[in-house]
Amino acid sequence: MLFKIAFKNVWRNKVRSLIVITAITLGLAGGIFTASIITGMVEQKIRTGINNEVSHIQLHHPGFLRNFESRFVIPDAGTVAENIAKMPAVKAVCLRTRITGMAASPNSAAGIQIIGVDPEREKQVSSLFSTIPDSSGGYFTGSRRNQLVIGRKLADKLKVRLKSKVVLRFQNTDGNLTEAAFSVNGIFQTANTVFDETNLFVKKSDLDLVTGGDNGIQEIALMLREIENIPASEASMKKQLPGLLVQNWMELRPDMGMITSAIAIEVYIILGIILFALAFGIVNTMLMIVFERTHELGMLMAVGMSKSRVFRMIMMETLFLTGFGGMVGMAVSFALVSFFHQRGIDMSSFSKGLGAFGFDPKIYPFISREFYVNLTGMIFFTGILSAVMPARKALKLNPVEAIRVD
Repeated sequence: MLFKIAFKNVWRNKVRSLIVITAITLGLAGGIFTASIITGMVEQKIRTGINNEVSHIQLHHPGFLRNFESRFVIPDAGTVAENIAKMPAVKAVCLRTRITGMAASPNSAAGIQIIGVDPEREKQVSSLFSTIPDSSGGYFTGSRRNQLVIGRKLADKLKVRLKSKVVLRFQNTDGNLTEAAFSVNGIFQTANTVFDETNLFVKKSDLDLVTGGDNGIQEIALMLREIENIPASEASMKKQLPGLLVQNWMELRPDMGMITSAIAIEVYIILGIILFALAFGIVNTMLMIVFERTHELGMLMAVGMSKSRVFRMIMMETLFLTGFGGMVGMAVSFALVSFFHQRGIDMSSFSKGLGAFGFDPKIYPFISREFYVNLTGMIFFTGILSAVMPARKALKLNPVEAIRVD
């Protein structure tokens, strides 16, 4: 009975109720859509970083990451990789030679990381090959020796293009200075311009021929079948390989790990501020309703309705307004997020700024189901909070004095 009365009371003044509901809807829809853009940007950054740069887990000699010295090789790396590949959670494994060196062209020079790979095994772990446009060559195509794949930013810095010669200078594992000319076979372009400017790829077999010996393996990278398997797989590898440094993507890229932790808090803070602001409008509306119905509320209490039932009625009316506006707002935001998640939002005009921080210029908004569940709780809490003051105001009414109010 009380439920029906409260529901009818909400629609007694349709214009006012619709204004409140519209305000809640627009506020929530705008807040959720903004949160989805932020979340989508971070999700893309993490996914791109994992697929193109760090993979799920990497293994190194404990001394390698201090100064990236090529002498810190992984002992018996081939056997280690074979054993890791047999783990059920592991999807693919690749071995890399990493050498700090210099890339020089007739126009410029730059310090870089030279990464020696087996192209076919590398494709199973990294999707970097897919970032090479058709007009920018390929990923170690043909059988020619001394090919290299270079980032667009580094290519621009060195002022080279396809088939240009680049001289690589570096120290081999014996500490001897070596140099050789390589030709540009492909130019990749990721969302992370810093990565593109500091890394280039060559075949490990070509590096070994240049130095006249095996340069060793400084890095083993692997991808898992599911990202959720990282903690268990990492713990197992650390136990089996105590002499190696085993790190997941968050340890390898602390900036990405920090963003992941901070983004959820930031999103909820944004929605919390919006709901807090909306709560003032709801409180103001409900107080007006209580003042307008002072005579009516006095009559109800005079004929026997207890103050607790009046309190619950005002609470229900407030929750109806908040809940209905919240549901419509979430429905609108869900439609917006779904629409733009499929088509994306083109931010190419800001590509340079976004690229400097590793963000893709095309953003695909995203919000998890868990977020909507938590948001429902926040909306319910906002409704209760907004109802307390108007309901308490109704409780303080004296029936005899309230009846006299016109």
